[in-house]
Amino acid sequence: MVLVFAIAYILTCIESQKNIISLIAKDFSTTIIPYFIIIFLLQFVNWTLEALKFYFLLPYTKNLTFSNVLKSVYVGNLTAIVTPKRLGNFIGRNWILKEKAQEVTISTISGNFFQLFITIMMAFSSFLYLYFFKTQFLLEFKYYFLLLVFFYSFLLFLTGYTIFNNNWHPLINKLKLIKYFNISTDHLTSISSIKKIRVLFFAMSRYWIFIFQYYVLFKGLSISIDFIEVIILVGLLFGTVTFLPSFAPGNLGTREALSIFILGGSALGIKFALVSFLVWLVNVAFSAVIGAGILFTSKTIKW
Repeated sequence: MVLVFAIAYILTCIESQKNIISLIAKDFSTTIIPYFIIIFLLQFVNWTLEALKFYFLLPYTKNLTFSNVLKSVYVGNLTAIVTPKRLGNFIGRNWILKEKAQEVTISTISGNFFQLFITIMMAFSSFLYLYFFKTQFLLEFKYYFLLLVFFYSFLLFLTGYTIFNNNWHPLINKLKLIKYFNISTDHLTSISSIKKIRVLFFAMSRYWIFIFQYYVLFKGLSISIDFIEVIILVGLLFGTVTFLPSFAPGNLGTREALSIFILGGSALGIKFALVSFLVWLVNVAFSAVIGAGILFTSKTIKW
């Protein structure tokens, strides 16, 4: 239902900007190819950083090669694309690293949580920046933004406490769902604070890769926008869409509709939606294709 409303909103906005398609078509000349190549190459950096984050969270790495971890991440992208919020990435990772399925599953979920912390932190920073430095644009919405600042500050504290405090692990292990799937979070308690900071560094680095991809495509489409504005827009987009219900892979449709909404349904908003779609296409769809190729050629899978 959310996807239907999102698509309807996108089509309505495009209809109100009747000349936007022809303008975008003009921008989509051969001059954008070098920019697209850059974001294509950054995709490999993105998933290498994700593999490093995953590698550091795994309890066993002695007999595990990084290349296999990287392969498992790409195959995980394949299974993630058919699950809501990409939560099924642990399935593909288990297909490659199947010897320790429990640890792979909980390490993947933990890695997703670290990434969520960075997303919330950047969203909080974006709302805080808008509240203090762009008040002339908020007008009567200023106090709503203040509520959002408090909301994301609370989420930031909650996720940060969960990451750096181990007191909650025994409670999680007692849950019936955890017992049913025979999953334990015990090995997470042995991860040092230094290692957690390294994982957060990789998660933050991934986030900046997304920002650079957006910025490069904005430049490729000749959109006049500075780097700070891109950081704010991506912070608002990622921080909001994360909590919107969507069964589409990678929030496809919902992300684009929100991109338009953030910029008031303007022509710039439609271009922002296009950039969001291209970033999704390269990082999610194309990486899933790579994962499919790895899966069908992998000797670790018995058909």
